[in-house]
Order: sequence, then C-alpha cells, then structure tokens
Amino acid sequence: MALTKDGLGFIVTVAASATETITGTLVASGKNVYVRGLLIYNTSTTDNQTCEIHVVPTSGGSAGGATAANKIARMTLSASDTAFFEFPYPLTLKDTGDSVRVVNGSGSTVNVLAVGDVES
Repeated sequence: MALTKDGLGFIVTVAASATETITGTLVASGKNVYVRGLLIYNTSTTDNQTCEIHVVPTSGGSAGGATAANKIARMTLSASDTAFFEFPYPLTLKDTGDSVRVVNGSGSTVNVLAVGDVES
C-alpha cells in the first residue's frame, strides 16, 4: 500500500448552521483514506461554538448524510479556540462515498483541516 504523502487537502470552512464534507476524506475510486485527526478552529473572537463530527458511510455509491447514527463527537469550542480531535489509530475509510462530515451549530464559522493520507 503506497500513500500519496500529500495529506488530505486544505482547510474547509463550515458556515454557521451548515454541514460540510471535509475535503480529502471523501473516498473516490475505492482508494482507502486514512484520517489521523481533525483540527477545528472557532473563528469567533467572542462566542463559543458547538459542532459535531460524523463518520458517514456511503449511500448508494455517493456521500451519505450526517445523522445521529453516525455522529462520533460533539464539542464546544471557546472563542478563538482550536481543538484537535485525534483518532488513537487512523480511521480507515474504504468504500467509495465514505466521508467525514462536520455539522456546525448556529453562531460562527469553524475551519476544519483533516490530517491523514490517501492511497496513491
């Protein structure tokens, strides 16, 4: 198994009251994606922000939805705070359409960066 060693992409901005698939975590062409963790930053300088992390299985070959059944974390970040959500062992996403999605609550934007790699 060779890895690209390019990482999983760039920062994804998740607007208030929005849900976003985190760039690089969406499995394409059946190439395994290994997610080591997520860096999540609250862009508000004054307010706390709550967001959720979902590991979403494929739904008919395309990205599925973020539901209570695939939620793995809910966190509240203090103003201007950064959290690192780390998996003890890299999360392996293997089926085309599997992904990690972040649901952001009302209030402010959060920036998310996935840390990991994908098969080349």
